[in-house]
Amino acid sequence: MRTSSRSVAALLLTALTGLLFLVTAPAAMAASYNWYSASTPLKVYDNDQLRGDAYGTSYQKNAYLKNHTYYRDRRSNDHGVYTETNYSYYKVCPNGFLEWCPQVGEDQSARTQSGDWQNQYDADDYTTRNADRGRVHSKVCEDQKWSGDPCSRQPYFTFDL
Repeated sequence: MRTSSRSVAALLLTALTGLLFLVTAPAAMAASYNWYSASTPLKVYDNDQLRGDAYGTSYQKNAYLKNHTYYRDRRSNDHGVYTETNYSYYKVCPNGFLEWCPQVGEDQSARTQSGDWQNQYDADDYTTRNADRGRVHSKVCEDQKWSGDPCSRQPYFTFDL
């Protein structure tokens, strides 16, 4: 079978174009997960009464695990609502075992008694954690002065670092 120089040139041009695209293409976007929404938020209850809502996005960017939350108070009382973001990493833990080390980092938002959505940004530098995977855990709680704070369930998302 005979190949024309025109066919070879076209094949070579196609291969070079593909290689050029691979070399110059931007890096893939980091993982991002939306948890709940404004219309169906994560909820905190106490004694079957709604106390607060939250929703947000957990993501990985510039060597940080990040969490952007919106939260609000749903009951007029003397107790503010807040969000808490915890970070855990799969690595050798202080006990010497390779496992998910719980709550390696933690951030809490300011307390609010507002029924309007509040913004909160949290981040943890995972380059200092010596781990291959990390998790972002999110919850909304009501700050109660004389008892333990009731909190929502705590969804989490896992990221390859």
